[in-house]
Amino acid sequence: MATGMENKYTLDDISKRLKVSTRTLLREIKRGKLKSQRVGRRHLVSEVEIESYLGKGRDEDYLEKTISMFLKDVKVEMISTLQKMVSRPSVASEVGQEAKLANLIKHKFDKWGIRSNVYEEGSEVAVRASYGLADDGILLDSPLDTLPPGDLVKWTYPPFDGVIRKGKMYGRGTADCKAGIVAMMYTILFFRKFFDEEKLRIEVVFDGGEQDGSFAGMKLVLKRGLPVTAGIVGYAGDMKDILVGARGYHRYCFTIHGEAVHTGSRYKPGINAISKMTKFINEVESYEFPKPLGSLFSFGGRLTFSKIEGGRAINMVPDSCSAWLDVRTTPEISKDRLDEDLAKIIDKIKVRDKNFKIDVQYMVGQQAYMVNPKGKIVELIGQSCQVVLNRKMYLTASGPAHVGNLLNESNIPTVVFGPMGENVHSYDEYIEISSIPKVVEIYIRTIIKYFDIDSNSF
Repeated sequence: MATGMENKYTLDDISKRLKVSTRTLLREIKRGKLKSQRVGRRHLVSEVEIESYLGKGRDEDYLEKTISMFLKDVKVEMISTLQKMVSRPSVASEVGQEAKLANLIKHKFDKWGIRSNVYEEGSEVAVRASYGLADDGILLDSPLDTLPPGDLVKWTYPPFDGVIRKGKMYGRGTADCKAGIVAMMYTILFFRKFFDEEKLRIEVVFDGGEQDGSFAGMKLVLKRGLPVTAGIVGYAGDMKDILVGARGYHRYCFTIHGEAVHTGSRYKPGINAISKMTKFINEVESYEFPKPLGSLFSFGGRLTFSKIEGGRAINMVPDSCSAWLDVRTTPEISKDRLDEDLAKIIDKIKVRDKNFKIDVQYMVGQQAYMVNPKGKIVELIGQSCQVVLNRKMYLTASGPAHVGNLLNESNIPTVVFGPMGENVHSYDEYIEISSIPKVVEIYIRTIIKYFDIDSNSF
């Protein structure tokens, strides 16, 4: 600090005080936003000019400039962090990859001085970070795992290179959901830099087991206790909607038993399990879902036989056939009701066909959910989106189920909002790079409002 009639500060002094880089300060000086006095090669800035720049004494101006400075300061770093994560595959089916990504993220949190832990039990993994000491917190969550890249020839750019073209970063996991991870990491960093821990509590969780629907990573966290009263999941989308619910999903395996004989037998017809399975599938596919109540689930329920296996040889009547059913439900349909309706279909077939023998195995599932559209987390994130994006957001529900279904069962009302991206679960998956800082700002503003804190808490 230089001394004289009025205290004057070097850019190094201000950088440490405001927790931004000198590069950002030089940019603000060049733009005329921060006034300085040039002494040789140094810039000196008075206390009056610092307070004028920050708008101290006017809470809104001070907050606006603090957020703006922070985002300018970390913009390049966020892109670099995302590229590094994309280059670190975390394919759900590849053992150990999710854990490596979790430890990479923990290393970043450790560097920032943010408390964090990696939980591992067998192949299940999650990384959790916490900031704040309030009794009840808010959850920021995104999945660690991705689907495999598939046929590499169908990618315009290598899926694990994080190639940037025309403002988009391409790669497996960019949209689902590593851009969301990056946005949430830098959100908690903002509060670590500028806010007192006494005023709030942020729990950040990045979990495995999302792609297979087990949500095993989140379950590791929940059983250890998660003191939050609302959650945000960072799946990418079009940034026009806030998802306030999701269809449920229930998966079944049906196995029909027949009688095997030689296909050339003159006297024994056998019992063809595949033929009986086709009739069963036709009956199930004629199932009519109840009409959804309200507009959020206007797309209704859906069922899909997605896999079938049967037969042993071309010259043998098949004595076994298995088919796997994926059912997507709206809140009106509970698992108990679905079980009852499927049982009625089976009983109906058995009345007509005494040789119809079937085993039913329920595999995994979650109930559909919808949070209160006028609930606190919905209203606050909607207000923050309107400020940052300058448009009113629409409320809708998700077709696919996600970890929010599990969180809702744990009494954690959860919404979905993340960066802008497309081609999730497909080739040339990408994220719009410019959307990431906007989402960070939306998360920051939502959390500030959620805990009703102001700039005096900096």
